[in-house]
Amino acid sequence: MNKNSIQYTMNSGGANGSDQIFGEYAIKYGIGKINHYWYKKPNPHSKPEDQISEEEYQEGIQMIHRANKTLKRKGIEKYMHLLARNWLQVKNSESIFAIGTINGKQVNGGTGWAVQMGIDEGKSVYVFDQEKCKWYFWNREIEVCNTPILTKNYAGIGTREINENGIKAIENLYKRTFLF
Repeated sequence: MNKNSIQYTMNSGGANGSDQIFGEYAIKYGIGKINHYWYKKPNPHSKPEDQISEEEYQEGIQMIHRANKTLKRKGIEKYMHLLARNWLQVKNSESIFAIGTINGKQVNGGTGWAVQMGIDEGKSVYVFDQEKCKWYFWNREIEVCNTPILTKNYAGIGTREINENGIKAIENLYKRTFLF
């Protein structure tokens, strides 16, 4: 544990997979505050105080529709309770660190929504593509980058289908942040 890690806050949805692994490493490294946001149905790692309000949910819906101007995805309404809560992860973070798969200029699955909202908000967005085994940074265009360093208030999110490459990327992210 690093004495400065207590000053950090991790935001996620608390789902199994990447969110869970980010949370496990946050605990291991002594992160001071861990938020696993949820709406109406908690995820396995959520706490009661992490539930978002109806007002926050409605704000999230607006931000999902904004992100969808770029993503152009269909059939999102049935997942809105998950997608809209992603807004709180982005809104309450300085930067986004995600595990997933990049397809063109978008990230696949539900992770792509938080990534796009982060981009729309001008936040620092890093994605580890676990198929290509590389970190990418959004800076108008997608650029390959070295393992980044966590900011003090970050979103740790990603696919439920995390593999060994994704787990190792999260481990290296925490090590690079707190051991150097």
